[in-house]
Amino acid sequence: MKHRFALAPALLTLVVPAFAAEKTFTIVGERLEYRNLATVESETEYEAFTGKTTKVSGTVKFDPAKRSGAATLLIDVASVNTGIPARDEHMRGAQWMDAGQYPNIKLETKSVKHAGGDNYNVTGLLTMRGVTREVKFKATVRYRAASELNKANGFDGDVLQVKGKFDVKLSDYGVKIPAPAANKVANVVTLGISAYAVAK
Repeated sequence: MKHRFALAPALLTLVVPAFAAEKTFTIVGERLEYRNLATVESETEYEAFTGKTTKVSGTVKFDPAKRSGAATLLIDVASVNTGIPARDEHMRGAQWMDAGQYPNIKLETKSVKHAGGDNYNVTGLLTMRGVTREVKFKATVRYRAASELNKANGFDGDVLQVKGKFDVKLSDYGVKIPAPAANKVANVVTLGISAYAVAK
């Protein structure tokens, strides 16, 4: 009898995931916004920079048992900081990202396939400056069920950390780099997203 009860906790860890269902997670904002990060990396022979923003929003649907899900993420264009105010102003302008008319970069998944562990192969639709094109990339999704440890780290409920990175060809989205900036801003940049989402 003693050995039978000793096995109970181990059996529960196997049974509970089987009853898990898809949940909708919301990207954290307000007091936890600083935990999110979207980056755009540009490198040419003469200049390299990384633009950053914590203003990432959206939702992620995830089933921890089936290892399946979908996501819609938004990146606030006007908040991207490259480290030089004048450059930021140019990037927000109509010739570049046109933040006034297109305030967000949108990433919406088409398919998410589990590739083992916390790794997934993602096909998505990236919308920028009103243009939508397909992108493919590898993503990491880490799931943590609600716990005291989550609470100790500021999260109330189940937590997902979602990370991904892929290349974007600016000219595919209508960005025409002027001649004076051709050696300072790359036509192909790397877009990265790391975000936390919570489901209660």
